[in-house]
Amino acid sequence: MVIGGYSLEKLFDSITVKHYESGWSFFIQGDDAQTFLDEWQKWQDAGYSNFSHFLSTHEYDTLFQ
Repeated sequence: MVIGGYSLEKLFDSITVKHYESGWSFFIQGDDAQTFLDEWQKWQDAGYSNFSHFLSTHEYDTLFQ
């Protein structure tokens, strides 16, 4: 899935988020990956769609390397 300059790839119990312009990415798996997906779904259900703001608000942007 491509979301506003980012890609989100889910494979089994893990996800990889990549920022296209910088090439930075992060990988999480297991319960952490499910928590990320649940939080993203809640964010969307609340009417928000800005993925960058979601990453920043939930401090996932600190995981980029």
